[in-house]
Amino acid sequence: MNHFDLYGIGNALVDVETRVTNQFLCDNNVIKGCMTLVEAARQNELLDQLRQKIEHKSCGGSLANSTIATANFGSRCYYSCQVADDEMGRFFHRDLIHQNIKSSLDKAPLPKGDTGTCLAMITPDADRTMNTFLGIGGEVGTAQVDLEVAKNARISFLEGYLISSEKGKEALHLIAQHSSQNGNICALSMSDPMLVKYFRDDFLTLIQKGVNLLFMNEDEAMELTQCDTLELAINWLKENVDQFVVTCGAKGSLSWDGENLFNTPVPTINQLDTIGAGDMFAGSFIHALLEGASFDTAATIACYCASLVVGQYGSRLEAKNQEKANQFVEKMLAN
Repeated sequence: MNHFDLYGIGNALVDVETRVTNQFLCDNNVIKGCMTLVEAARQNELLDQLRQKIEHKSCGGSLANSTIATANFGSRCYYSCQVADDEMGRFFHRDLIHQNIKSSLDKAPLPKGDTGTCLAMITPDADRTMNTFLGIGGEVGTAQVDLEVAKNARISFLEGYLISSEKGKEALHLIAQHSSQNGNICALSMSDPMLVKYFRDDFLTLIQKGVNLLFMNEDEAMELTQCDTLELAINWLKENVDQFVVTCGAKGSLSWDGENLFNTPVPTINQLDTIGAGDMFAGSFIHALLEGASFDTAATIACYCASLVVGQYGSRLEAKNQEKANQFVEKMLAN
């Protein structure tokens, strides 16, 4: 069978970008600058109005973005998810194929339903307003897991958002347990501070099951550890987690390889759009690990690649920035 470097599982969303006026948001009672979860009817109402103005579509969702980042650096990736047999679902599958990513969508007929979408509406002041409809992507579970691929992958990467559903939780536990039994790396993205707050016990159980590499931001680290300061949170994590990375925005990252703590700065850059920075950080960090890099080198690579993302619009590197990233990665891995 085929062996993959990375096995990922997460929610599938089609990212849709369009430019709108402030008046459009006002006329449609859309809360500017916020991310709002919406139902299918509401999302379709807005998409129908904006269909002729859509500037960009791409397969997305947090873990999908990280997996694509890893694949674009040359790692062999497999992604488990769920989309419907509709226009957006078929687009999502084609885009994964275009990114040279094998997936659970390759094997079975797509089910009826609605594919999840994230509609990003950009106003003239460059502010982003997002409406997210989870759709059938929120039903991903053990039925979408390819356990043979997961067991043979060098790294499994789990999306924390899945822990909020019973089906998703079962899938995460299944992969974590088998990764642990096979001695492979099982990484987990904590996904969102509020998610960690409400599902803390579930996350701790999952870590005990076999997750040995955590990706989180400062707020997620504080929620997980229930510490009052980042310093105390880092000390708690050292005692309770094999390896971890805490991203600290413009301050860079703190990464623990089990023995050493590395404090890595971010290159100075003009920030235009921070969406996708954490996904790119994790995806490029994992690629570096797959290439045999130390945590110190992987964090330096990840901070640089994340800085390229925030200096452009969109969560996927533009061609010129991908080339810059490729050159930087090659130079760092050669040292």
